[in-house]
Amino acid sequence: MADQVSLGSIKQNRQPWYRLLKWGDWLAYGLIGCLAIVLLAFAPGRQDRGAVQAVLTREGETILTVTAEQMKAGGSAEIEAEGYHYLVEYADNRIRFAEADCPDRICVRSGWISRPGQIAACVPGQLILRVEATGAGPTDPDDVDVIIG
Repeated sequence: MADQVSLGSIKQNRQPWYRLLKWGDWLAYGLIGCLAIVLLAFAPGRQDRGAVQAVLTREGETILTVTAEQMKAGGSAEIEAEGYHYLVEYADNRIRFAEADCPDRICVRSGWISRPGQIAACVPGQLILRVEATGAGPTDPDDVDVIIG
């Protein structure tokens, strides 16, 4: 049995994993880390929301619009669609399907929505409840909209 290696000599030759990396590996990991930090800093969920409104549509037609003031004050609305009854509640700048007699009730289980782009939908009633930014939030006149040329 030629070249038998003892377990003790293998343990002595072992190096920590970070010693196996070259300078290019460290550079690549550093660039990836910096990119991740930049992307997280500008993530959509971390931006100031400004003013929002909620829109309830059925087959593409708006049947209910709840303004930011109404969402802040609170209230509810009853909706009939496709033979089903829905109760939409809004309070504290958020909105939800509170009650529904549709078969699956997924719309009720989706809970409160409050950020622009969030959606709650009911397929049997063909309803889509979404929160939209109105563009009426605080703006900075020094912000760049478009760069031409």
